[in-house]
Amino acid sequence: MKGRHHIVVETRRLKYEFDIKRNITIIQGDSASGKTTLVSLLREYGMRGESSGVSFVSDVRCEVYYGAADSWERYFESIHNSIIFIDEGYGFIFSKDFADTVSGSDNYFVLITRKPLRRLPYSVNEIYGIRTTGRFHFPEKIYHEFYPLFESDRYPAEKKNPIVLVEDEKSGYQF
Repeated sequence: MKGRHHIVVETRRLKYEFDIKRNITIIQGDSASGKTTLVSLLREYGMRGESSGVSFVSDVRCEVYYGAADSWERYFESIHNSIIFIDEGYGFIFSKDFADTVSGSDNYFVLITRKPLRRLPYSVNEIYGIRTTGRFHFPEKIYHEFYPLFESDRYPAEKKNPIVLVEDEKSGYQF
């Protein structure tokens, strides 16, 4: 699976609209920013369809992993050409086996976590937070948009310093 995929998840009071561009996308953020709500809405739509009250638009199939922590390998082997959302709380996303599975998969993965995933090769441009707009929670619709946590345009290549200073004397670097 390649390319950009546009996703819209909407209820009467909430709307998430975003693009997934790479095989690994990370969503980070503080508590109560809407990360788990997004996954819950996708899961509800997957279980009950339109009767859930959730409107869902996407050009590819989206799945939410909510199984046991030891059955993820069988689950991912059975899914192809889909976007798989994994909410925080699953420790297997930090394992080498998971990294190998992701690298050999034809799926895209959206991982919600606050911790760094050191074994996965993801782009700094694909780490997002969720910004909420809308002043009132009940009278008007709240629109959630993804925003990049690290902006590459902020530091143009010609302005980068060629020297990096390392302060920790026990880091293993010798000067």
